[in-house]
Amino acid sequence: MIELIAMLTHNDKTVDNAREVFAQSVDAPTQHWGFKDTGLSSPELALLARDMKDAGKTVHFESLEEEESRCVAAAQFAIENGLDFLIGMAFHPSVAKLLAEAKVGYLPTCGGRSGIPRMLHGSIEDIVGDANRIRPQADGVALSLYRWTDGDPGLLGKAFIEEVKSPVVVTGSINSTDRMDEIATLSPWGITVGSALFDDVFGVGSFAAGLEWMRNYFDRG
Repeated sequence: MIELIAMLTHNDKTVDNAREVFAQSVDAPTQHWGFKDTGLSSPELALLARDMKDAGKTVHFESLEEEESRCVAAAQFAIENGLDFLIGMAFHPSVAKLLAEAKVGYLPTCGGRSGIPRMLHGSIEDIVGDANRIRPQADGVALSLYRWTDGDPGLLGKAFIEEVKSPVVVTGSINSTDRMDEIATLSPWGITVGSALFDDVFGVGSFAAGLEWMRNYFDRG
């Protein structure tokens, strides 16, 4: 089963009313919830994290940081707030060591990145090679498949899933049934979804309804 990681984010920023949306959506059919290190202050993010943990959810903290000291700070936030996974940031061995000691999962990203929303650059060989360099020191990897600027995402996805040890989380821009069908074929461990639900691209109404619709779509095969 492909895990849905419900991200309370829109255009790579945690939404202002994230706690309210979570409270309204807590019974949606997914165990996995998350947010980014942008959009809200650290104290506000800590309150959101507490809401999720109190509800018994598995919590993913996605960082867009690249520089080592900032990635370490993101790791410390995850540890201090009892979060389950740190995902999406640049890989650093110091962060891997810190998170391993605290038993927080680490799924950094790979390949060249730039901008907000964060875009992915490089050849298939370079991206896969970067992931395989990272993978032995991490619990998995994140892949911004549909933000790749240098080719057909389907080709990258196929090579990546075949050649990189799971778990793989596909992050960002899964906003059509065509992409969901492709994801179903690739069968990564999980995907993040946020903006597509806030934009109601599937025409089902609320954030929670969108999650339920996606879960049912994947489960129908």
